[in-house]
Amino acid sequence: MKKVIHYVSCLVAIVLLYACTVEDQKPATDKPTVTTAVAIKVNDSTYTCGGNITAQGSSTVTDRGVVVSLDPNPTVDDTDNDAKFSIGNGTGTFATNLSPFYTGYTYHIRAFAVNTSGVAYGDDVTVTPTGGSNNGGTDPIPTGCTIIEVNDDIKTVTTWTAGNVYVVKSWIDVDAPLTIQPGTIVKFMNADCGMEVYAKVTADATVDNPIIFTSYKDDSACGDNNSDGSATTPSKGDWGRLTMRGDQHGSLFRYCKFLYGGGSSGGNVIVANTGTGNIHDFTFDHCTFAHTFGDNHDYKAAFAGSDMKDPSVSILTNNIFYDNAIPIYIVSSYALDPSNSYHNPDNTSETNKYNGIYVWSYGLAGKTVAYKETEVPYVLSQGLGAGGSGQLFSVGANVIIKIPAGGGNSISGNAANFAIDAKAVFTSLRDDAHGGDTNGDGNDSAPATGDWNGLSIDGTYFHTNVFYAKY
Repeated sequence: MKKVIHYVSCLVAIVLLYACTVEDQKPATDKPTVTTAVAIKVNDSTYTCGGNITAQGSSTVTDRGVVVSLDPNPTVDDTDNDAKFSIGNGTGTFATNLSPFYTGYTYHIRAFAVNTSGVAYGDDVTVTPTGGSNNGGTDPIPTGCTIIEVNDDIKTVTTWTAGNVYVVKSWIDVDAPLTIQPGTIVKFMNADCGMEVYAKVTADATVDNPIIFTSYKDDSACGDNNSDGSATTPSKGDWGRLTMRGDQHGSLFRYCKFLYGGGSSGGNVIVANTGTGNIHDFTFDHCTFAHTFGDNHDYKAAFAGSDMKDPSVSILTNNIFYDNAIPIYIVSSYALDPSNSYHNPDNTSETNKYNGIYVWSYGLAGKTVAYKETEVPYVLSQGLGAGGSGQLFSVGANVIIKIPAGGGNSISGNAANFAIDAKAVFTSLRDDAHGGDTNGDGNDSAPATGDWNGLSIDGTYFHTNVFYAKY
């Protein structure tokens, strides 16, 4: 009996030896040829990782990407210790942004490529982050992004999850509640892509893990998802807008970034529009609006809120606007919170081309409206009258209000309807000495007496801190 067992064992060993020998004899050229790119630091916790496939081998490369581990020479098979991130297919260069990388660890990164002959790897590249936070007790291996295409309207309760890039390839309606998790990336294919928001969107992120709405060409957010290397780069107007439609849906956008939009409507990224009662129940808080396409035609703006009426319901607070045309457009009866800022926090000289709060000034609608923003001027599209019952127009210290030249525009009304601080300034839109070049034309225009009629209260024109008025 022992002899039989011994004979069978030897036979199995011979078969296995033959199989291994045949496998080892496969030509190396059957597998792809791949190199690992040096990981490039984006910030303290994010690195651009990738590689280059210079030859596909005997068959088409069906999967490629990188594997990351705390152990040397990571592989796609060791799922317990190594993290695999697929980045498309085919030959050529590829890359993606991975995070978080934590200080105190040395990470091993290898590019890989797969064809029918097997998996090929590039060299083991290491990075040792410094300057960021430690792991805080969480898994120190970074996470990557998977592409999910979005073509259809959202008609059932839906969640977009972190670790994914949602590529919106058309104009979609949000007809059912949509939750977008912190860290999720939303990319829009082109300028004819956007979202019509009829239902509640909850995009509640954090400063360290924002939600990003951006161009399909933007490789800085979870890598080169259109797989064209450096052939394309993002630009203003690459995608359309989000239109906030309907009433009382209670949408929340916190710590979201809206980048490279405004292409479909002349420069709007967020539009408050078409509410049956013009209520617009939503919150935008600590969001960033940057690189928006537009000019000053028809007062298009990164945030077009001319249908907003009540700042306790339509909430716009602590947001950042830079490298846009017009940052915000509101109606004169909306009291905009002064917590928003109008420059790049990392480069204070980077502002907006028409760096002001542009106002459709038709009246106060029987409200008490306070203008408190001092970083940038308010630009009234025309004059403003304050004389109705229950109306109070309050203008704070160091607030600048500018009026476009021509048309005889004025600010006028009854004394009971005004509360104007002595340090408030009223002037022409052409006046660059007060509040900067708000009309964005450099030195092409200069203010002159008579650019607008002036500030009149109870029929008396005032001249203190009133500039370039006719009267």
